Amino acid sequence: MRSWTASPEPARRGLLLAALALPACATAPEPPPGCTGAPGPALWLLDAGWHTEIGLPPQALPLPLAAIFPEAALVFFGFGKRDFVLAERPGPAEWLTGPIPGPAAIQVSAWPAPPARALRLPAAPEALGPALLASFAPGLPLIESRPNRRFHAAARGYSLAYTCNSWTAEMLAAAGLPVRSEGVVLAGGVMAEAARLPGACRPMKPA
Repeated sequence: MRSWTASPEPARRGLLLAALALPACATAPEPPPGCTGAPGPALWLLDAGWHTEIGLPPQALPLPLAAIFPEAALVFFGFGKRDFVLAERPGPAEWLTGPIPGPAAIQVSAWPAPPARALRLPAAPEALGPALLASFAPGLPLIESRPNRRFHAAARGYSLAYTCNSWTAEMLAAAGLPVRSEGVVLAGGVMAEAARLPGACRPMKPA
């Protein structure tokens, strides 16, 4: 099971963006403890390096979304610029044009268990359903299908004012978690806030 990752060369090209976005980053707290049980409802937050994703069990999703991967243990959703998201390995062109506003896509991924770099956050996942569904373009138009992954058109475009991590923070807030969504650009800002939430924990047996 793979997700988006950044290589060292593109990362250098992202230094300017990172410098501009430093206010959105926070110093990470101590790593949360391992999850020792599963009391109460929860959702998952995945740290995929330079971007973040939200994971829920299919039964907690609205019907159109639950039908994408009904047999998965968890379904993860990630927002991003369309040409960047669709690139198997983003190259110089995608990194150089990355900060430029453009159409966005939502990647939907099936997972058999929580990923190693995920956080379990106590929250009612059903509360996130309406906001998550509204993030897709009407009718959930499919852009591309790959094994265990689907790419759908997003309702809103990508820009430096609304990045993949801005979207994630907005989804966490929609789920009722006290996470700030304004001004969030980098993954570190989202993960640092989430790691401080009471009850946040890491999976004991990750995928």
